[in-house]
Amino acid sequence: MAVLTLLAATLLFHIADPRVDEASGIATSVVDSGVVYVENDSGDSARFFALDIHTGRTVATYTVPNATNIDWEDMAVARDRRGVPSVWLADIGDNDARRTEVRIYRVDEPRGPAAGQPEVWRLRYPDGPHDAESLAVAPGGAVFIVTKSLLGSSAVYGVPARPAGVQTLRKIGEIRFAFTGTRGGPNVVGQLTATGAAFSRDGTLLAVRTYTDAYLWRVVDGNVAAALHTAPVRVALPPQPQGEGITVDGSRLLVDSEGRRSAVYAVPLPHPAVPMSSSPTARSTSATAAEQQDRDPFPIGIAAVAVAVVGFLIVWLVRRRR
Repeated sequence: MAVLTLLAATLLFHIADPRVDEASGIATSVVDSGVVYVENDSGDSARFFALDIHTGRTVATYTVPNATNIDWEDMAVARDRRGVPSVWLADIGDNDARRTEVRIYRVDEPRGPAAGQPEVWRLRYPDGPHDAESLAVAPGGAVFIVTKSLLGSSAVYGVPARPAGVQTLRKIGEIRFAFTGTRGGPNVVGQLTATGAAFSRDGTLLAVRTYTDAYLWRVVDGNVAAALHTAPVRVALPPQPQGEGITVDGSRLLVDSEGRRSAVYAVPLPHPAVPMSSSPTARSTSATAAEQQDRDPFPIGIAAVAVAVVGFLIVWLVRRRR
């Protein structure tokens, strides 16, 4: 994995609205290049906020009719199968891995004061409940969920093209994160846990973030499963207390964090963002243990996993008490 510095990363704005205190997703508008959308985690109503991309001030608040925020964890903006700019809202969080059903809502991107009626995907995993915080939507409406695991092994699932009762997700690949030593997040386990995902506007780049780093894959002809068999480029992100959102905004990444008046950063994409592998044969999406030991300061081992488990339990207990 290539490791890039953050010398060029810049503070874009602080979220001004005190109602946005647990921003768990971020997405750039298709309709208005001066707007980004954010949503709150569980505990808020079924709404999302349009922010001025230059100041962080709220320009509109949209409530999704007939929707519930059980644990909204990510969002995306993309054109759907009709070519209509749409906002996708992922009610996929499940800290205790107990939910028999998760949901995704899609609404036409608002052009007025209110959001329209949503399409609703009711979904279940083929292998039992999972916690997830990452949603990526490709142009044309292909939707993918990335699960969250304290041990760094995340599964990637494809969502059925159309809503129709309760449907089963389809597993298409895995991502194996390793300790990187990048600062940020609630504790060291944040280096292993997927918290957000996004496609570039043209669908050729897939980004998945942890609390501390972003991983970038080149996607050819919409084949995400094949892309996940190539080695990603890793980009260290600015330190954030609980960084969960990511979006690809042209030649840069935008990342946000939970917390009142939290900062949104712009991180330039490397050039080229993801060099094509000379031989993209099937392989793990992370370096082998030996490679990781050479390249990263925190190789995976028994002690590291123990630290990760303790860190996860601390975070879990804190979130349970909120």
